[in-house]
Amino acid sequence: MFTGLSAFPLTPVPGNGDVDEKAYAALVERLAAAGVDSIGALGSTGSYAYLTREERARVARIAVEHADGVPVIVGIGALRTRQVLQAAEDAQNAGAAGVLLAPVSYQPLTDDDVFGLFEEVTANLSIPW
Repeated sequence: MFTGLSAFPLTPVPGNGDVDEKAYAALVERLAAAGVDSIGALGSTGSYAYLTREERARVARIAVEHADGVPVIVGIGALRTRQVLQAAEDAQNAGAAGVLLAPVSYQPLTDDDVFGLFEEVTANLSIPW
């Protein structure tokens, strides 16, 4: 499905706490121009845990818009299943080629917990995960 080099850019969030959209777009453009095979937006280096839903959705859109046709994989991890589903919806609406779901929890998760999360999320996806 996805092969080759996938680059995961940082999401620039300067001291004021707002995403620097211009800088982020430039990072994505630079990666696309460098010839990466896919771009991972909002991975663990993407500061996703610190962003609002609206900010995450905007970052996903910026990544897709500036990737120049390079497939974008959007991280959708969150503490609550409802938030994961919202992030998945936003990623799909942004035009993501796929999603990356890292289960997030402060409590230990059982195999059944993780399977249940993936089962619920994939039932609501039309793109690869």
